[in-house]
Amino acid sequence: MPRRGENIYKRKDGRWEGRYIRGRTPAGKAEYGYVYAKSYAACREKRRKMEEAIPQKPILTGEMSVAQAVEFFLSDRRGELKASTIGRYEYMANHYVIPDLGSILLRDLTAEKLSAYFKSLQDKGLSSKTARDIGVLLKTIFKVAKKKCHCDCPGRDVKLPAYHGKKIEVFSDHEIALLAQKILETPDITGLCILLVLNTGLRLGEICALRKSDIDYRSGFLRIERSAARVRDASGTHLVVQSPKSGSSVRLVAIPNDMLELLKMTTHSIQRDTYLLTNTDTPLEPRTMQYRYRKLLERCGVRYRNFHAMRHTYATRCMENGVDIKSLSELLGHADIRTTLQTYIHSSLAHKKQAVQNICFLPIESTCGGLIPSKIPSGKLKNAVLPRETSACFVNCI
Repeated sequence: MPRRGENIYKRKDGRWEGRYIRGRTPAGKAEYGYVYAKSYAACREKRRKMEEAIPQKPILTGEMSVAQAVEFFLSDRRGELKASTIGRYEYMANHYVIPDLGSILLRDLTAEKLSAYFKSLQDKGLSSKTARDIGVLLKTIFKVAKKKCHCDCPGRDVKLPAYHGKKIEVFSDHEIALLAQKILETPDITGLCILLVLNTGLRLGEICALRKSDIDYRSGFLRIERSAARVRDASGTHLVVQSPKSGSSVRLVAIPNDMLELLKMTTHSIQRDTYLLTNTDTPLEPRTMQYRYRKLLERCGVRYRNFHAMRHTYATRCMENGVDIKSLSELLGHADIRTTLQTYIHSSLAHKKQAVQNICFLPIESTCGGLIPSKIPSGKLKNAVLPRETSACFVNCI
């Protein structure tokens, strides 16, 4: 069977079509060749022979262009990275990098030229995040070119465009109660899975690729081992099921008891080996899930946040309820515990106030006649004499 991202497809007439890059224009734009066969295996073999027959121009040190460096990097990493990652890299390369920088030799690409290029991207309307992502990709390409092709780029240490990230606002307890109430009024599988995300912190692709067989109803755990995503390549976009975001994302996640009981009552009609959201062998489109989620928020009168805000809400509530940071990081599937601390924890003002109530350094026996601060009459506060080290704290505690 064909693998996603390898550009071999079955045509409507029953034949198989394979596409390959047979060369590039002077500007770095890809030129494609095509092969046809009656079976997938024959088509793949034909394409392999055509690719091997393409004359390889030797690349001399210092003479590699940006387009050649991009092509070498993608072919070098294609077997290591997920199809969605390769698809994203190809899209950025073909739409932004190669058209603007493809014909420039690496040895001539300075930090000043790259800085001007990043600015031009933002002047065209690209977000600072997209410009930074392109910069990160270029730096990775330069690193591979230097290590494996001995072609250095003087602009490899260029400063990337600044991007501070969007602040994600978590849902309040009241908003979560509104969502739960609306879902339980007329329960369906979409609403059930949204509640499951709020109670487990799953990513959008993970909930779309969750099978009923991934849920252990006896132990109260669900296993995350795949993710659904729409992958972009030169021929368009395709829905794929792939491994999760990182190795740490393959994990067991505990399900709260009440949520587990609700799953037992509402999923009995779903076939064990099918996807939970569709009850078929095809996962739900992530963008379809996003659309249903948005409509649910509208029906509940809850202000829209993106789907990922539910994951942040889960992380924040876990932390507020005493889950240690290492366990939380493992539940979320983070490869680095710093991601959990720096990105996913959003303490509410109420939680911050509650957290400091037991650490107010104020002696019960004070020079105010032995009164506890909360019992000092307001009229006597102005004339009260306090030790210097407790004055500021006393004001904060009143």
